[in-house]
Amino acid sequence: MKIKASMILLVTFSLVTFSCKKDPFIIPPKDITGQWKWLSYYFLYLRSDSNPLTPQNTGIREMLVFNANHTWFKTQNDIRTDSGTFSLGHGSYTPYSGAETAIYDSIVYYKNGIYKNGWQDYYIIFHDTLQICPGFADQIYSYSIPYNGTKFYIKQ
Repeated sequence: MKIKASMILLVTFSLVTFSCKKDPFIIPPKDITGQWKWLSYYFLYLRSDSNPLTPQNTGIREMLVFNANHTWFKTQNDIRTDSGTFSLGHGSYTPYSGAETAIYDSIVYYKNGIYKNGWQDYYIIFHDTLQICPGFADQIYSYSIPYNGTKFYIKQ
């Protein structure tokens, strides 16, 4: 009976101990809080003098603002054109066996608390540059990119 009670105590202790530990392999998404000024939008399969699109060749000054309270908005030429709330995620994509795995973070956008299919962006951050690209998750388009390409922003 002592052995049975000891085993039950050991199993209970193990369950409590191991279930309370955080998984060290879960990587949180990179923080996007702040103001991001649009630099360029490169179309993947378009060959033209206007590729990439930039504020200089379009006349559009675009800014994305992500707040710590998970609200966001976009302005174009100082006019608010879009807004809502957002959540962040983290993922990876391996196109085929043996290929390098792409690791990305994601932004899911909500309007009045409602999500619709396609309302997400996939991003990476290098130093002070935000790159949004649907290809990070093997997608052709995303919320900010209606056509296959990549968009760059710099943190203000």
